Amino acid sequence: MSASSTEQSLLAQLTKQGFQIKSSRQRSLGAHPAFELSLAGGQTVFMWLRPTSSDSNCSQRFFESEIGLIHWLSTHSAVPAPHLLRVLPTSAENPRNAFVTRGMTGEPIQDLYPTLSSLAKEQLVRSYADFALKLFDIDVPQTIGSISVRSSPAELVVIPRICRANHAHTSEVFPTLQKYLEYLSTLKKRRAFTLDTADENRFRAQASISQLIAHLRRHLIQLDERCVRLLVLAHDGLGDMNLMVDSSGNITGILDWWMHSTLPAILAADYPPWLRYDGINDPRFASPRKLWLETPEESARLRRIYQDAVKDNDLYYTALMQGAQLRAAVGWVFDIEDDPSCARMRQWTLSAFGPPIRSPSALDDSRCIVT
Repeated sequence: MSASSTEQSLLAQLTKQGFQIKSSRQRSLGAHPAFELSLAGGQTVFMWLRPTSSDSNCSQRFFESEIGLIHWLSTHSAVPAPHLLRVLPTSAENPRNAFVTRGMTGEPIQDLYPTLSSLAKEQLVRSYADFALKLFDIDVPQTIGSISVRSSPAELVVIPRICRANHAHTSEVFPTLQKYLEYLSTLKKRRAFTLDTADENRFRAQASISQLIAHLRRHLIQLDERCVRLLVLAHDGLGDMNLMVDSSGNITGILDWWMHSTLPAILAADYPPWLRYDGINDPRFASPRKLWLETPEESARLRRIYQDAVKDNDLYYTALMQGAQLRAAVGWVFDIEDDPSCARMRQWTLSAFGPPIRSPSALDDSRCIVT
């Protein structure tokens, strides 16, 4: 079924269910194919189609998980997630391929940010802080993974983490940050083995990964134990097109909730994504294709405003301040940009942590994959 015929089928179903649709237009919002529907009564709703993927089973799991989570968020929290109205089938074989939410105001931050005044940018930082603290305070099961499609309206259940890339799939939930880091190490090495074709480059990449993990093991003992142990809900994919904002600097909606995890607070607390200049966003090590919405100087000023905005929540503030290097390191694991033999990551590791650790036990190079 083509995209246009899928849209027609879904619109016909909505009409049968009492939606009096006057007009529809496709929108570029987040990762979903999205349609803004104007109704006869003057209301606006959005119809979101399941994202296309080469792995249809994974795509369906993402979609089901998102439906369950946004329904829970809209009924149990004040987080600005889309308010679910209806879930629609497109055929008997694919029973849940679209959902409908209430309309929302605002535009993607990428489109509106250049027009914002200095005061509106400050308000946007405070609005993001309000969102982040609300998300941080949601009570979730204390294991690392994704929200289950089996979640009832009153209960959240965590299942093995659903990841965008096939190589990142896992079959287990992780009880601790240490176990999660072991998984990340294996994940990064597996990706390096796939992307680098020469054995020498594979070994250099995987040795660099072992160095990074060894530094993190030492770094963990310096962190506040509360921030390491407490698990919270995190949106994993916030970016330029799924943060909806208005001209006054208020966040009006957060999209793409299929990208989420339950994570240790030390990883979940972070600065607004458009202000980050560390890790894979550091101009010294970033991909040549990386673009920034804000200048380094203004980003630094706005990050200080963000710190002030969250300071009253001691646990969030502590996690924010202590977790910078750890979050940046994890960002390298999930980096999808080209990095032959992990050269950019290796240079960042040297800059962030200093000279290599020479202890064989710390390096754990016995787990390197070289054929």
